[in-house]
Amino acid sequence: MNPEPAPWPQRLTLLAINLLFLMVWGFTGLGKVADGYPAWFADAFGPTFLATVPGLRASYWMIAAVETAAAVLCLMALVRLEFLGRRAPRFLTAAVVLGLFNFLILGFGKWLTRDYGGGFQLFLYFAGTLVALRTVRDGEKA
Repeated sequence: MNPEPAPWPQRLTLLAINLLFLMVWGFTGLGKVADGYPAWFADAFGPTFLATVPGLRASYWMIAAVETAAAVLCLMALVRLEFLGRRAPRFLTAAVVLGLFNFLILGFGKWLTRDYGGGFQLFLYFAGTLVALRTVRDGEKA
């Protein structure tokens, strides 16, 4: 726990990161849960080994679960006011790290289906998430 609050630019930066990832994973994860298994998923991944291991429906719901878990971690970080810098941003750090794995999973799917443009885009999202992680980790040291 930090006895002194973090400087205001750092607090606002952590808040922005928290809200960004809450928005990204909240819309995607909860959207998947609300919409259910889509027909296009089988069209896109049916010809790949994911149809067998772990199975298309299992793959889809695992992605939805990871995205939703990241959103829940972001919400917990927000409720705990981790962006204020009075306590270490543990939930936000966990959410951002889980975001790395989300982008890894999604990028794998793009590369697997030979959507190289989409794969590169997810590579950039991954890289941006690494920058966010570095910023959040710096918030732990303030």
